[in-house]
Amino acid sequence: MNRIIGERLSGFDERTPEFRIQRFRELLQEMAIYSLSAHDFFKEAFFHGGTELRLLHGLPRFSEDLDFLLREPDEGFDWKIYEDKLLATFSRYDIRLEIRRKPREKGTIRAIMLIESSLAVSDSSGRPGYTRIRLEIDTSPPSGATAETGFLDFPVPHEVSVMDLPSSFALKCHALLCRNWMKGRDWFDLLWFCSRNVRPNLRLFSSSMEQTGPWAGQAVPESEDWLVQRLREKVMETDLEQAARDVLPFLRAEERETVRNWSSEMFLHFIDKAF
Repeated sequence: MNRIIGERLSGFDERTPEFRIQRFRELLQEMAIYSLSAHDFFKEAFFHGGTELRLLHGLPRFSEDLDFLLREPDEGFDWKIYEDKLLATFSRYDIRLEIRRKPREKGTIRAIMLIESSLAVSDSSGRPGYTRIRLEIDTSPPSGATAETGFLDFPVPHEVSVMDLPSSFALKCHALLCRNWMKGRDWFDLLWFCSRNVRPNLRLFSSSMEQTGPWAGQAVPESEDWLVQRLREKVMETDLEQAARDVLPFLRAEERETVRNWSSEMFLHFIDKAF
């Protein structure tokens, strides 16, 4: 095993197979980000989403995917120009990588990377399995995002372009209001943003709402009052116990205890406090 990878894995203190797998996935995510950074990917794209918030801002939950937005719309974007570079980077650290492509969906291109199981721990049943990471980029992004520079240090120090927290919060609000399935991580992240006193980028929120979801094609005002009202309505119609159960696999023990106390009163309180 490569020395750098071995040292990183030996430093994982998770006591259960499930969390060791989560930490191994995170190591692979960091390797992929490093490879993209080294090959100028961030000259044309931003890193955003749950993994970005965890790695750059300490969001206390694990994440599955690597999400990106192009700086400018480009329906012709193709992951292919980065695939050989990703393969070469992982190979240099003695990790065998297979990349499987998925078709474009509504302006988004996805690539799934399947990593060999020999470096990962087995699951709770003792069966080894592939560690999967999906790279997803929006090739037709909403307008209004604000970028900033971030830095990561694994496997070596490098620079990444990310959205600032107000822009990230704006897209999280869009996802929470428009996603047509339950995703407990949306609700966990909402409380995290509210507790950090982040105010959403309303221009980006409005343009994203007008682009996709139930309000697509409508004029959504750049208004905190409008957003707060929609969030309050969403809280009241959501099964928060189901949301809490959904997010549990992505949390460590200390965070798991906090979500067991979720209630509509709690969410309404923090929404009102944040705005």
